[in-house]
Amino acid sequence: MATKHNLDSQDPHYKEGRRMAVELKLDRVLAEARTSAVERKRARSGGDPPQTSKRDYLGRGKPRGRQGGRRQAPAPVTQPPLECSLSSNVEVPLTVPSRKLNIQEEFENNMERLSDILSSYPSAEPQRSSASSWSFRQQKASDRWKETRPYHLKCLIAKEAIGRPLCRLCHEPAVIRCIECLPEEWFCGDCDVLRHRKQPLHNRECVIHGFFEAIPPTSYVIKGEDGYCIHEQACILPTVKVPDCSCEGTNFTILPGKPVILITINGRFDLHQPLYACQTCQHQWTPDLKDLLRSGYWPASVTSSTLYTLDLLSSFQELKVISPGFSRQAFAKLLEHRTKIGGRIGQINGDALQRSFLEFSYVSFEEDQLCCGAPFTCPACTPEMLAVSADGNRKLYRFRRETSSDDPGFFEGLFVAEDSAVSRFVDTIQKAVRNTQGKGTCGDSQWTAARETSRRASKLDEEGMEVAVCRHGFLLKALNMYRGEIFAYPLYLQKELMPAKAQFFAMDVACKYWPYLEKAASVLPALQELTTMKPFLSVMHARAHATKCEIKWSGRNQEGAGTTAGEEVEQVNSYLSRCALTTKYMCKAARVDMLTLHAMGWNHKKSLSLHQSLSTRYVKTCQKLQDETARLAELKTELLCTDEVVSQWLSDVKEWAAGETPDTSHASQGTTQRGLQQSIEGLYLSVRQRKQTLYRQNDSSKLRHRLRRKLAEDKKLLLQEIEKYNGLVLDSATNIDVAVVEHSLTGESTVSQIWPWEVHGSANISIKKQLHDQVMLTMRLQEEKSILVLEMAQHCTWLQSLAVVLKNKIAEEDVDQETKGLCCLLRRRLSEVSERLQVVLQQYKTALGPEASALLHVEAEDQSGLSSPDTSEDEEEEEEDTI
Repeated sequence: MATKHNLDSQDPHYKEGRRMAVELKLDRVLAEARTSAVERKRARSGGDPPQTSKRDYLGRGKPRGRQGGRRQAPAPVTQPPLECSLSSNVEVPLTVPSRKLNIQEEFENNMERLSDILSSYPSAEPQRSSASSWSFRQQKASDRWKETRPYHLKCLIAKEAIGRPLCRLCHEPAVIRCIECLPEEWFCGDCDVLRHRKQPLHNRECVIHGFFEAIPPTSYVIKGEDGYCIHEQACILPTVKVPDCSCEGTNFTILPGKPVILITINGRFDLHQPLYACQTCQHQWTPDLKDLLRSGYWPASVTSSTLYTLDLLSSFQELKVISPGFSRQAFAKLLEHRTKIGGRIGQINGDALQRSFLEFSYVSFEEDQLCCGAPFTCPACTPEMLAVSADGNRKLYRFRRETSSDDPGFFEGLFVAEDSAVSRFVDTIQKAVRNTQGKGTCGDSQWTAARETSRRASKLDEEGMEVAVCRHGFLLKALNMYRGEIFAYPLYLQKELMPAKAQFFAMDVACKYWPYLEKAASVLPALQELTTMKPFLSVMHARAHATKCEIKWSGRNQEGAGTTAGEEVEQVNSYLSRCALTTKYMCKAARVDMLTLHAMGWNHKKSLSLHQSLSTRYVKTCQKLQDETARLAELKTELLCTDEVVSQWLSDVKEWAAGETPDTSHASQGTTQRGLQQSIEGLYLSVRQRKQTLYRQNDSSKLRHRLRRKLAEDKKLLLQEIEKYNGLVLDSATNIDVAVVEHSLTGESTVSQIWPWEVHGSANISIKKQLHDQVMLTMRLQEEKSILVLEMAQHCTWLQSLAVVLKNKIAEEDVDQETKGLCCLLRRRLSEVSERLQVVLQQYKTALGPEASALLHVEAEDQSGLSSPDTSEDEEEEEEDTI
C-alpha cells in the first residue's frame, strides 16, 4: 500500500526542490526559444520554412477548425509594459492575441518578444562549461549549508538536553547513558552495573548533576537517601574464557587480579586482570600471553602490565604509511585526548608505544614470511626486470646522538644494507680506483651528485640514503650515505640487485657514472658482470645536461627501454622524504626499522594497485602511440622527408652528438670567444641543475634562500655573458636569442638548447634533432606495448606460482596438529591470492581486448592448478563454465 506524504511549504528542502524545478523549466523553455528563433530567422532569409509538427515547439496542439483551417485571433488590446520576475508565481502573458494576425504570425511575434526578454535577463544562461557548472554547484551547496546552519546549531544545542529518560530495562528514572549501547542507551544505576560489568570498555555519561558528564568504567552510581552518589569499583579486563583447572570443575568465580593498563583506540583504561578461582579445588589462575593474544591484546612489556589492542597497533601502522610525518608523540597525545573525553585520566608513554609497535611489526613480518610473503619483490618484474633506478635522498639524514644505543634493529639488512658491508665495499673500491677530483661534470657544469669523494657533515650521522627502485616504483634496496653521493654507493646497489638481471641502470648522472663503473670493473674482475647492463640517463634529468649528452645517454634514445622514465626513484623519494620529519630524531636502529616499515607499506600499496596501473598505462600507451605516429607522419610531410632521408638525419644527429665541438672563433678573438662559450654553457647548465635540485635535495628554508640568491646571480651573469658574446660575433645570424634562453630556463620548454658554435658542420641540426626526437618517441612507444604485455603476463604468472607454493605448503603443514594456526593463515593467504588473480586477469583482459590471448594460457593453468584441496571435480567444471 502506498504511503501518502504531506508536503510542508515551509520546509527548506521543499523550497529548494521547488526552486530547482523552476530553474530546470526555465532552462528548457530558453532552449526551445533559441531553437525556434533560429528556425524563424532561417525562414526569413529564404531558407526552407520550418516544418510544423502535430505539436509545436511550445507544446500547444494544432488549431482546431471545421475544415482544418486557422481561426482568426481576437483584436489586439494595448496594455502598459509589465516588469516580470522569473521567480514569481504569477504568469504574465507575453502578448495579447490579435484578431488580424494568423496563428503563425502571432507565434512569431510572441517568440520574438520572448527572445528579447530572455536575452535581457543576465543570469538566464542554460549552457555552462564544466568549470562554471562546478562553481555553480559549489555556490549552491554553500548557500544551502548557510541556510541550514541555524537549524544545525539548534539541533546541536538540543542534544545536550537531558529530559526525563527512563531505564530501558526496568523503566525506572535513568541516570546513565551509554554511547556504545544505542539505541537502548539509558540505564538506571543498578541496571548499569548489571549491563556493563562485563563491558568496561563502553563510554558512559552520567546525568546526576544536570548535564552529561563522562565517567570512567571504574565509577558507578548509587541512589541513596540524600540522592545519587558516585562510587568506585574494580573493573576486570575482558578476555576469552580461560578454564585451567585440574579437577575440571565448572564452578569458578572471577575476581579482580593485578592492575593492568589497557590502551585502545579510545584511550587508556585502568583495569584489573581476571583472577579465576575454582570453588571445588580452590585453584587460582590468570590468563597467560597466549590467552591475551587470543583476546586481541599485545603486551607493552614482558610483564604484561600494559596492553595494547591489536586494532590500535594496526591503525597506527596504517597511519604511519598514509602520513609518514605522523609521530608517535602526536599519536600518544591523540590517545590522551580520547582518554580525557571518556572521563578517564592517565598518560601514555610514547617510547613504550614505539617499542611495542616495532615488536608487533617484526612478529607480523615473520608471520608474513611463513606465508610466503615477498615485500621487496615486484611481481611485474619477476623474473625479467627491465630497469633499476637509483638516486640519493639527502633529506633522509639523522642528527648525531651521543646517547643512542648500538643495539641492532629488527630489520637490519632487510631493506637498508648493513653499514659494515657497505663500508668494506667502499674501502675496496677506493683502494682499487684512484680518486679523480673534478670529473663529475657534464659539459662545463659540476654535478654535486657525481662527486667521487665528499667530507662528512659535523652534526649529522647518516647524511641521507641511496635508494634503488624498479620501473614500477617498488622499493628494492637502500643504504645509508656517510660521505655524500659518491659513485661507490650506487655501485654497491647495482651489485646487490644484479640477480634481478635488469637490462638498464638509470641514474641522474649516468653519463659520468658509467665511465667510473668501467674503470672499476677493469681493475676488479668481480664487477665485470655489471657492465652487461646498459646505462640509462633519467629522461627529465637529461634536460639539465648538455644537448649532446642527452642524445647519447638519455633513456628516450635507448633501444628496448620503452617509455621508462628513470625518474621512478624521485617519486618514491617524495614519499620517503616525509619520513625524515620523525626519523631524523630517532636512534640508529629505530630509524632503520621505521624506514623499512614505511618501505614495506609503500610496496604493499603498490602491489594492490599494480594491475590497475599496468592496464591504464597500456591503454594510454596505445592511444599515445596513435597520436605520435600521426604527428610523425605530419612532420615528415611538412619537412618533405622520405624514409631514406629520415634514416640519414638520424645518423647525422648521432654523429653530431658523438663528435667534438670545433673551435669556430677567429684567431684574434679565439681565446675570448672560447672562454665566453665555456662560461655560457657552464652557467646555463648550472642554473638548470640548481633548479632541479632546489627542493629535491634541500629541506631547509635558509639553505633554499641562499640557493635562490645564487641562482639569481648565475642567471644574471649568464645574460651578461650572452650580451658580451653577441657583441663579439660578427655574423648576426649566429647570435644567441636571449628570449629563447630565458624561456628554456623557465622549464616550460622541452626543446634542448643548441648553441650557435655547436651547429658548425651540421646544417639544420635543430630540425634534424626535432625529427630525431619524434622518431625515438614513436619507437619507444611501440616497445612499451610489448613490454607491458610481458609484465602483465609475469604478474599473472607470479600470482599463479605463489598460489601453487601455498597449496603445497598447506599439504605439508596439514599433517602436523601443532601447526593448525599456520595452516589457517596459509589457507587465508591462498584465498586472497586466488581472488586477486581473478581480479587481475579480468582487468588485463578488459585492457588488452582482442590482444588478451597472451594471458589465456595463464588462465588455463590457473583453473587446473589453483583449486582447493576440498573441491570436487564437478565444482571445478562449474567454475570453468562460469569463467
